[in-house]
Amino acid sequence: MGVSSFSSGNFSQPKNCAGVSPSRFLIGFLSFICVANTAAGEWVNALKPSGSSAGSVTVVQSGQPTAVIEIPPGSTPQESNAAVELQHWVHEMTGATLPVTSGKVSGNAICIRTDPTLGNEGYSMAVSGTRVILTGGVTRGVFNACYALLEEDLGWRDYADGSFRIPVTNKLVLSPVERRYIPHLKLRDPFYSCAFDPDWSLRNRCNAPHAPVPEDKGGRMDYGTLFVHTVAQMVPQEKYLETHPEYFAQRKNGSRSIEQICPTEPGVVRVVIQYVKNVLKENPHTEIVSVSRNDNGELCNCARCTNLRDSEGSEIANQLYLVNQVAEAIETEYPKVVVDTLAYIQTLEVPKTVRPGKNVAIRLCNDSVGSWKHPFTRAEDCDIARLARQWGAVCNRIYIWDYNVNFSHYLAPMPNLDIMASNIRFWIKNNAEGVMLQGGYQGPAEQDELKSWVTAKLLWNPDWDEKALARDFIEGHYGKAASAMEEYDAVLNHLRVEFSKEMASPAGGIRYSMDAPFFPKDFVTSATRIFAKAKQLAAGDDLITRRVERAELPILYLQCVRGRKFGGEDYPKIVADFERIARKENVTHLREGGVDFETQLASFKK
Repeated sequence: MGVSSFSSGNFSQPKNCAGVSPSRFLIGFLSFICVANTAAGEWVNALKPSGSSAGSVTVVQSGQPTAVIEIPPGSTPQESNAAVELQHWVHEMTGATLPVTSGKVSGNAICIRTDPTLGNEGYSMAVSGTRVILTGGVTRGVFNACYALLEEDLGWRDYADGSFRIPVTNKLVLSPVERRYIPHLKLRDPFYSCAFDPDWSLRNRCNAPHAPVPEDKGGRMDYGTLFVHTVAQMVPQEKYLETHPEYFAQRKNGSRSIEQICPTEPGVVRVVIQYVKNVLKENPHTEIVSVSRNDNGELCNCARCTNLRDSEGSEIANQLYLVNQVAEAIETEYPKVVVDTLAYIQTLEVPKTVRPGKNVAIRLCNDSVGSWKHPFTRAEDCDIARLARQWGAVCNRIYIWDYNVNFSHYLAPMPNLDIMASNIRFWIKNNAEGVMLQGGYQGPAEQDELKSWVTAKLLWNPDWDEKALARDFIEGHYGKAASAMEEYDAVLNHLRVEFSKEMASPAGGIRYSMDAPFFPKDFVTSATRIFAKAKQLAAGDDLITRRVERAELPILYLQCVRGRKFGGEDYPKIVADFERIARKENVTHLREGGVDFETQLASFKK
């Protein structure tokens, strides 16, 4: 931990430890006006619970422990590990190590216990005399209770890789607000690479499949080996094409395509069922498996598929023919496992009569009917809204796949966090059971750490305020450079006001180009000036300077892509700065697909 500190109420806050982060969002220029009403550099706890304290228990006095952490006799691994985690962070705050004891003790205590009525991840918090009682559900619940106490009541933070806010004091009095909370969403996945760290995911109450949280700490939403676009994996052409060509999609001319399978072929159903059973046997912690089409537009035109497609008015009827049989086949042996499939491009529309089985989830994608064409428009104002409502009316397991980054330019400036926040609330309102927010999943991307942290909070509790969350992040993460980073955020988001028409349906959709009309020269000039100010404010603090420079990557990248004519006589320095910072931050992908950093950098240098 860092040792330098600055005043934060009755506590002091050490420098964040290592790592870096991008800048933050706000909602339009008016948000900046709201932020400006609070003194610069004043951190405010955006997670502070409302209500009165349920009582007070002193756990550390003059740097010495005055309480224990109590766990039940024969405690679960989750209870024991949650106690150790809480013990660690109390020590980081106070220097005192609270003993962990098994069984009820007299005196001051933090009691950690499990209650199945809270489901898997819910928690409750109460005070009873000299005891703070943290109760949680059977998997992640006790961890969520501990992190709720740390984050919401005490103002502790894990913002990003190595970026912590740790309120330091030699006296710690717990005065929590009594509450009970069960999250709306079973899947909470900010799908950025920086959010795949299992410790960060656990501490920020996410359960992303790509963040491998150990089972003894509550695990994750585990797909086993079947995440998405899985039929090629289950019915490989090298194994079946020669002996069973009927397993593969029939073209209109009668030939077979290895691009897709035939989902209504009885042999395919048998093969897929057996494959799924094998996966579940080999991966006992699997909670959900995807039986979903390959990522292309090929359809099977055999008589069965054609008739079912035509009669139901949707290609997903053919997919559900397969998926429902798989779900039924595993239901008895694996009653808690869900089978999901994609409502995506060709399979978006709700079929007329075919319905998902009770253990089937529809993974509804906000693709060409929403964010692909309109990345700066709320889902409820796009055609995806109709589909969300229709699917929500016929299926009680809706999982959302949303898109939130420019996939042709991971580092493109993209003022859209307000859209992400609005969409999360809209999905939940329409019966979503899980939400995944696909961003820069192959390495650093624009505002990835800020967006991951803010959306992690909203996925947990959509009632929190994204503007307050973003300011919480900026003040806590950027420290003495925060005022400049807020200024940049206001300038960035003002583009949405100034260029509302151009951003409603940008050319290229979500893959808009870097010479888009909403990135004028004066925006780049203003942003460059603000980042220079931020680096001046951060002078002498290498960690804050690094975070500011990482946040500037999108502005440098935009200028690199626009070329020498746009960058002017400073262009060689712009490219050099971009290369230096990008290498430090281990940027390998500038767009979705294969590694392309060196190729793109060479083109900039030309």
